[in-house]
Amino acid sequence: MSNTYITTEEHLPDAEQTETVLQVRNAETKEIFHSRARIAKDPTQLEQPAPLSVVKGPHETATEQWYIEFVDETKTTEERLERLLEEQADRSNVINTRSSDLSVLLQYLVETGAYESTADATRELLFERLADEHPSLLESYTALKREYESDPLRTALKDR
Repeated sequence: MSNTYITTEEHLPDAEQTETVLQVRNAETKEIFHSRARIAKDPTQLEQPAPLSVVKGPHETATEQWYIEFVDETKTTEERLERLLEEQADRSNVINTRSSDLSVLLQYLVETGAYESTADATRELLFERLADEHPSLLESYTALKREYESDPLRTALKDR
């Protein structure tokens, strides 16, 4: 992973050196991820500073040099998704919200013909919301799952 990161001015916390969850992009791989970090304009204010380019302006054409220090272990979206995909093989794929309200509303949608089952309604509504609010996550997951499922070594080991 590159040691240079990029973020936009709108993602910066109000005060320097404040611990915050910050959305950053790896300058080399272009991967976007969130991580707990501290930022400062002066690298001497951080213990382990890494370059952070802060883009700003109406068209994000201006760049200011800052520094970032990650507070927790930085995991990329792909690393997290890969771990979760591997763990999923050993877990149930049932998602339970334990919500009587959602159950009633989903059942209503089924009875009125909007969906064939509560499972269909849940899947479609969740994927629509994910596509609207987290499109890069879905893109990363799709690419990773395609790679994961097409790995002949993994398939051979799984079949044993």
